[in-house]
Amino acid sequence: MKITYTGRHIALAPSQTTELEDEFSKIRKMLDTAKGEAEAHVVLKHEHSTNQVEVKVNWRHHEIAAESEHTDLFTAIHSAIGKVQAQILRQRGKARDLKRAVVQ
Repeated sequence: MKITYTGRHIALAPSQTTELEDEFSKIRKMLDTAKGEAEAHVVLKHEHSTNQVEVKVNWRHHEIAAESEHTDLFTAIHSAIGKVQAQILRQRGKARDLKRAVVQ
């Protein structure tokens, strides 16, 4: 999975980046296949004592996006990644149900 970080008025240390890579490893297991690799874009913003995080994941023909806002940066990031994971599970479940449809 290719992950791109963009910081607006904020920057991440290398140790923080590796922690986020571990968090994205769960998503990587669900999305990376032999057909292709997923791409994620993380936008970090710091405005007026709050941190805003936007995560967009491009996978096949879907764009999965989530936003989160919190005073603690990593709480906002983990919340946004959790929302993305929930959407991915929902999309995979829909695809699985379409393949398993019983024709009578």
